[in-house]
Amino acid sequence: LTSPTTMARMAMEKAEAVQERRAEELEALQAYYGNDLMRSLQGSTSSSTEEADLPFEGPWFLRIQQANVDDDGNSTGNGNSSLGTPTLEIRLPSSYPLGEDIPEPFLHNVMMKPHLKDRFLGELKEMFEAEMEVGILWGERCREELLYGEMAGMDEDENDANENKVSSASVSGTSDNSKGIRTFVPPTTRYSQPIRHFPTEVISNTKYQRVIIRTPPFHPPKSGSSEIMIAHVCKVACMEHVQWALAELLFNDKKVAKATHNMFAYRFTHDGTLVSDNDDDGEKGSGKKIAALLEMCHVEDVLVVVSRWFGGSLLGPARFKWIAGVARDGLVQGGFLNEDN
Repeated sequence: LTSPTTMARMAMEKAEAVQERRAEELEALQAYYGNDLMRSLQGSTSSSTEEADLPFEGPWFLRIQQANVDDDGNSTGNGNSSLGTPTLEIRLPSSYPLGEDIPEPFLHNVMMKPHLKDRFLGELKEMFEAEMEVGILWGERCREELLYGEMAGMDEDENDANENKVSSASVSGTSDNSKGIRTFVPPTTRYSQPIRHFPTEVISNTKYQRVIIRTPPFHPPKSGSSEIMIAHVCKVACMEHVQWALAELLFNDKKVAKATHNMFAYRFTHDGTLVSDNDDDGEKGSGKKIAALLEMCHVEDVLVVVSRWFGGSLLGPARFKWIAGVARDGLVQGGFLNEDN
């Protein structure tokens, strides 16, 4: 049996872990939303206070109106100004974000029929999974809804007619805007993965479609039991190919969308010019390792994405060896590199 002292220590450690994760999420919310992150429904913003003064225990308030600003960056109002500022309130269970209890979303100052509001709030809650941070994910989904008019109180028939205009939010979160951009929001801010934006005219165009080769899962030695790395490789000849392939992985593969990191590098020749770049996706230095592998092996017309699911044990510098090794296996499996090279 677990002693009371041990149970108390475990409870304290869990509470500290919850506070740490909430502090990380609040930092990300401040960076992403700025003055639209508020301490209360009355509009006290995060710009006038230190992060430590923000309520870790919640609730959190996000202004979700479509941004309208003048040349000096000052707000000029929003579509529901007669009611006040459309705001998302997030009430947090004590275990959030480490437990399975779902945060409670509330919408304030929005013109929306009750049955549509209830259905939309239910959709937000269905997006939640254990250990998921919902601040940016729910905030962007609300802004998407406001942008496309569902919060203006459409009839249900009108709402259904517009479902083809607004993409359903996946576990990782997506949003579309009037400029034709689809946004990928990582499920957590813990691993410093960036928010990514993709042009819908590219990622929805079948002429840019690629065949993506995936390697078998690799479990690095002396790593945590759930540590896995997988390489995804495809042939590319332009940036549209790269964008399509990345979007395909992030939006249509739930496992990849929830990876700790999806680092990548690409290299191709376009109109006689060598085009190459890489991205760490929060795993500092990893993109350069994959790029160096492509250059060293003289491989071109290829995109390599290595997905890593952190298993709980720090691998140190050895992780770069395993990342490069998995990337090389992908190049061999995809026919870009001979086994003997």
